[in-house]
Amino acid sequence: MADVDMIPRSYREGLRTRRTLFAYGCALTLVLAVGGASAAWLRWRLAVETPQLDQLRAATAQAEAMRGQLAAAGTRKQALQQASGALEALRGSGAVARLAGSIDGAVNEGVWFEGLQFSRTQELLRDPLPQPLPPGTLQVQGAAGGAVEHWHLATQLEIAGQAQDNEAMSLFLNALSRDPALADVRFLNSAASKTDAGTSLAFSVAGALRPAGSAP
Repeated sequence: MADVDMIPRSYREGLRTRRTLFAYGCALTLVLAVGGASAAWLRWRLAVETPQLDQLRAATAQAEAMRGQLAAAGTRKQALQQASGALEALRGSGAVARLAGSIDGAVNEGVWFEGLQFSRTQELLRDPLPQPLPPGTLQVQGAAGGAVEHWHLATQLEIAGQAQDNEAMSLFLNALSRDPALADVRFLNSAASKTDAGTSLAFSVAGALRPAGSAP
């Protein structure tokens, strides 16, 4: 006997449609549940990390401010050091000691002094400035942030002495000429001179003391 399908086709199609819709509904529910959980997790992460991010931004801003303050302090320190060095140069700090060291290193047993002249000059250079600037020119920042001033400093010396012979005088003059602290060393004159100890050579020499820290 043949089987007869008594279930209408429309019923089966409706059932299939309901099952499909049910599956889609379950999938949509799952997607919504996952989306809701993800949104909740994101809100929790934002709630936790937002204050930390704000703190990090505040710390970064503070670090930038401190970096700017340190840079400004470094600039002020450098300016103060330059001003201090310029003031010492204008006052001639250490010039006498440097000159004494140069003479002490050049003199020998066959040379003695009868006179030593030491003079310092300070000249404020006006516009137009000479080019190139003469050796010994010092740049000083003007008061209250004014224009830079150019001062030409010169320290001159002239020595009158006696030498027991030409060799002793030559050794002394050569030592002065090679001294890096001195510049423009010039032999002026010499002449035979009679003393109680016999005949000697009277001589005179001139030169200039270089500014502290300048290159030969």
